[in-house]
Parts: sequence; structure tokens; C-alpha cells
Amino acid sequence: MTFEQRLEWFSERNKIMLFLWNDRFLNPLIPTQLQKIKSSGLLDYDKLLQLLDEHFPQFEDELPPGMYFPVPISRTLMEGEEFSPELALRFFYGFIHVDGSQKWSLRGKLITGKVLSLFESNLFFEEETSRCFVEYWSENRWDKCYLECATTPFLALSIESTPDGFQLLLNNHKTDSLDLQSFRIDTLERCFVRTQNHGEVLLADAPRFWLLDHLNESGSHLVVDEHLFPLFFST
Repeated sequence: MTFEQRLEWFSERNKIMLFLWNDRFLNPLIPTQLQKIKSSGLLDYDKLLQLLDEHFPQFEDELPPGMYFPVPISRTLMEGEEFSPELALRFFYGFIHVDGSQKWSLRGKLITGKVLSLFESNLFFEEETSRCFVEYWSENRWDKCYLECATTPFLALSIESTPDGFQLLLNNHKTDSLDLQSFRIDTLERCFVRTQNHGEVLLADAPRFWLLDHLNESGSHLVVDEHLFPLFFST
């Protein structure tokens, strides 16, 4: 396999390789970040390609989903330590989990209070991988952690009509435009819509009531300025 094919192989198994460069963790699945990694010299470490091509696949069933950091693992191998799952897990970080009720947890413990506020304020959507992640400055570098989500972690708190279209205020304190063709209601009667920069988001009460108030009599379409937009129902 090529380096890129191996990275896709890991991604299919819910494992992400991250490389620290200039105070930021880079994901080689993103083309622009892959080029930075290649030009940085990080891939020149002895044992690194062997680590990705041989060691990780050999012990794939013993390595849980999450984020791995191959450069420090390679350095340890260069110092003479043999590869083992225990070694890999010393340079591993599990995903933050978001359940179907938008409850956040890490290692089985609920995330609440100030930590949850910090994470939500620094919540992003990565279009290239279709993954959500948190990234924030911590001590002397940017920390980055991906999410494993049963539903979107984004919550639309309000909706506003502007000259450029409708804008949503999200729980990460950012605004985003929405696609009027993408409103969806699930079996729990939760309402979702796709946005320009954050993927699909869940509607809180205020925008949800706005949506329901703008449906036609049959409840099958959204009516905006006398235009009809289909409402989708998921099972």
C-alpha cells in the first residue's frame, strides 16, 4: 500500500494518525495537511513507515479506535524498545463520545460544566473527513480531539432571516447559513438541517418551533416567501 492508502485503511477501522507540527496536530487525511507533513520531514523518521505498514496492521485487533501519534512511537522504537499494543497505547487518545441525546463523555465519564463549555466553544466540523472535533490552545500547543457521534454535537440555538438568507446561531457561538432543502425530522420528532460549514445540526426549541410554524397544511413542506421546500422524514 502507498502511505495514503494505508491512512485510508486506518480510517476505515476508525483509527486516526496525528502528527504534531508547529504547535498543531495535523491529520494526513486532509490533503493540505498531508503536504505539510511530507515537507516537514516527519515521515523521514526511521521505523515510522514500518510502524504503519507492519506493526499496526499486525496488532490491529488489539488497538482500539481513536487517535494515535506515530512519531513518538517511532522514536521509542529507535531507542530499542520492541513494538507492542501497550507501547502504542502510551501514545493514544480515545475519541470523545456524543450519544443520541447529545450527552458528551470521555472514557465513560460524562463531560459537563466548564469542560463541556470549553469543548462546545471550540467545536468544529471537518468537511474532508466528515468528522467533528474540538481544538483549543492548551499550555504550549493546540490540543485536538475527534468526536465519535451517535448524532450531531451541534445545536442550533436560534434562527434569523438576513439579506443573505437564514442564519443559525450554534452552540459553538458561531453563525452559519442553512440549506432550506435539507430539513429533516426523525422518529423522535427531532428536527435537523444541513449547514454550510458545520454539517447537519440539531434544532433547539426556538428554531424548531419556527420550522413547525412554517409548514404547509399537510406538514410535508416548509413554506418561505410562498416557496415550498420539502421536509424529509427519517426512520
